[in-house]
Amino acid sequence: FPERLLVYHAGTGRTVFLGALKVTTIFIATFFCAVLGPTYFYAENEPPWVSITVILSGIIPMISVIYITSPFVTYIHLRLPPFVRNSHELLKRFTKTLPRDAQIDITTMNVLGKPRVARMKIQDLAAAHERFGLVNYERDTRAIDGKRRWWMGRAVRQFGVHGGKGSVVGGEAWKDIQAAIAKRAEKGVRVNTSP
Repeated sequence: FPERLLVYHAGTGRTVFLGALKVTTIFIATFFCAVLGPTYFYAENEPPWVSITVILSGIIPMISVIYITSPFVTYIHLRLPPFVRNSHELLKRFTKTLPRDAQIDITTMNVLGKPRVARMKIQDLAAAHERFGLVNYERDTRAIDGKRRWWMGRAVRQFGVHGGKGSVVGGEAWKDIQAAIAKRAEKGVRVNTSP
C-alpha cells in the first residue's frame, strides 16, 4: 500500500460538477458586475435601482454556491506507517484500532475549484451538524490560524463528507475512521494538537 492510502472518494462526476459550478458562477457574477450593471446604470431610460438589482442577481448566486460547496470533501487519505503497508490483515487491524497519532489528509476545493489539502490527526476531528447539515465534521483551527501568515488564509475548519464510497478493504477503512470519531465524541474527548 502507498504511504497515503485513499479511503474516501466523493465521486468524479460530483467533484467535476461542483468545480464547474463554482467557476461558472464566478464568471456570471463578473459579467453582471462589470458589463450589465454599468450598462443599466448609464442607461437614460432605466432608474438607478435596476443596476443594483442586476449586480445583486449576479453576486447572490455566487455567494450561495461558495457557501454551500466550501465544506465539500473530495478525497480523504489515511497516512500509513511503514509496517502497515505490506498486508491487508495489518491494514484492517490498524484501522480497527487507530492510534492517537494517526493522520489523515482531507482534500476540499477552494473558491476556484483547486484542491486544498488539510492534514490533521484523526483525534482532532469531531462530529458536527452545521450549515443546514452540509457540514458533518469539524476541527478547532484557532491554534493553527494563530501561527499562519495573513496571506495564507485561514485553515479549513469544516468538512462535509456525504455519500461517496470508501475504496479500500471494501470501504471498511473509512467506516472504521468514522467509528473512531463517533466513539471519541461519545466519550466527550476532543484534543487539538495539530501543528
